Amino acid sequence: MPSIKMKTHKGVKKRFKVSATGKVSHKPCGSSHLNSHKSGKKIRRLRRRKFLKGPAYEARLRAALLVKKPKPPALPAQDEGESGGTVG
Repeated sequence: MPSIKMKTHKGVKKRFKVSATGKVSHKPCGSSHLNSHKSGKKIRRLRRRKFLKGPAYEARLRAALLVKKPKPPALPAQDEGESGGTVG
């Protein structure tokens, strides 16, 4: 085990969040000030969190946050005899 640990990038930690499914969300820019000339529709849209599009960006941010990509959930095994077929 290395004696020096990897550090989380604090700027990325404050601006991005990784969901349980592995998607990276962030608050869009342009909503903090100078909003008087923007339409109400745009202001409402800017309140919502956005998700990053692109696996390269997500992978880079997960590396900075030291978060591993979650594994896909395992599908439950189906029994061959109890699958609801004809009764005979």
